[in-house]
Amino acid sequence: MEQSHLIELIKTLSHEEKRQVLQFSALSQFNSGKMRDRVPSLLELCFSIQWEDDSQSLEKRKVFESIFPGQSYLEGKLEKVMVEAHKVVRTFLLTQEYLRTENEFYQIFDFSEILRARGLDSRYQQALTKMQKMQLEFPWKNAQYFNRQFLLDKTIHDELSLRNQARGDLNIPVVLDTLEQQFYLNYLTFANRLLLQKKVANLDHSETLNHLSEKINVPNEYLEHSPVLKVNFAIFSFLKKGTLEPSEVRHLFDLLLLHEKNLDPDALREFYTYLRSLSVVVSNQYFDNEVVREMLHELYKDNLDRGYLHYEGKLHPSTYLAVSFAAIRVSKFEWALDFIEKHKHDVAGENESQDLYRLNKALYLFGIGNYSDCLDNIPATSPFVDYLLHGKRLELKALYELRSDLLSYKLDAFKMFLSRTSQKIISASRQQSQSDFANLLHQLSNSKPNDPKRSETILKRLQEKKQAAEWRWLLEKAKELKNT
Repeated sequence: MEQSHLIELIKTLSHEEKRQVLQFSALSQFNSGKMRDRVPSLLELCFSIQWEDDSQSLEKRKVFESIFPGQSYLEGKLEKVMVEAHKVVRTFLLTQEYLRTENEFYQIFDFSEILRARGLDSRYQQALTKMQKMQLEFPWKNAQYFNRQFLLDKTIHDELSLRNQARGDLNIPVVLDTLEQQFYLNYLTFANRLLLQKKVANLDHSETLNHLSEKINVPNEYLEHSPVLKVNFAIFSFLKKGTLEPSEVRHLFDLLLLHEKNLDPDALREFYTYLRSLSVVVSNQYFDNEVVREMLHELYKDNLDRGYLHYEGKLHPSTYLAVSFAAIRVSKFEWALDFIEKHKHDVAGENESQDLYRLNKALYLFGIGNYSDCLDNIPATSPFVDYLLHGKRLELKALYELRSDLLSYKLDAFKMFLSRTSQKIISASRQQSQSDFANLLHQLSNSKPNDPKRSETILKRLQEKKQAAEWRWLLEKAKELKNT
């Protein structure tokens, strides 16, 4: 029984919700099946179980005896009660969701259709007027606004069509205008997500991806009318580019600050996610630009304080890594360690061995020069690509710093990983940056100390391979060849 849809839902209910579900089950309009008299008993029995206690469970035959006392067990009969009980719980949850204050517009919209169908024209017109007023008072021109506006404009069109006397435009231009703005906003929202994914993952070059490279002409009047559309279009323009300038990231930051009061919280959170992602891209492109690195660290600190990095109280593993890594790269070691320790229980998907925490701790230890302890903290593998790549590179860097004999073997293994496995999980550009790192590290490890000529040779190659992962660290090691 524990694997049923009913039990899955019941496990998510609060104490108060369970009480209300039982009240629902007593009402015939919500519980009208053939087994309606048995549903409350089954629900009460299911509610009595402490599901977090593994020792407690429901055995089908014992449940049958409780629900149908004195009757012989009949296969399938209990399942019928479970189906009806599931329907009651489902109806309760749908009703609770629908009646939320946030859904008042849709409640009025649906009720207006009832009023119209019952011939209550004056009441129907009042409902339309109220919805129009709600739209005028809605603070953000976001996806929710345009979705509601389309429903309202189409309703007005339908009403005018019923009374069409071959006069007027039947509100069709307004419907088309709203529909077009709704299209642009939804298209750009998902196009941006796809383009960002393309930068970090190996995606097939489908027709959809090719189409995204074409220019989308969003009318200026729409961009000026909707800040959320304007910011989405700016992000789209940046993501299509192969190379970004620091000034362009700054422009997006200024754009967010300018329209911050006119953007809804969910959109603002998503836009800051794009800003951080684009800042990371620029930071990786301009390795010698300390201003960009400092800006990224300050952006993370700002977003952390404002709650933009957490979602439902949790940090995504990639976010946890990005924040600590950004701080370490600008030598804010004390802040980085405080962040890593303070938020180690906030990371979504963390396992029992605390692998995500350990890798972040290893990055910190490497940053302060504690290479042996760094190696002890690096997990063997990770299901997260960022952690996997960081871990493999960090191990190689620590082995190089320790002048370990294991470096050559580990470096060969990393190259094998890149040639066989990485093509399936990372983009071509990212794979190239990893390959460049491995090749340059191989050259460094085979170089003799105190060799200025060899140092200059590798430094020259580094200038030609600025997209190599760990470029700044490689640069430092190449310079050290002159003096070691």
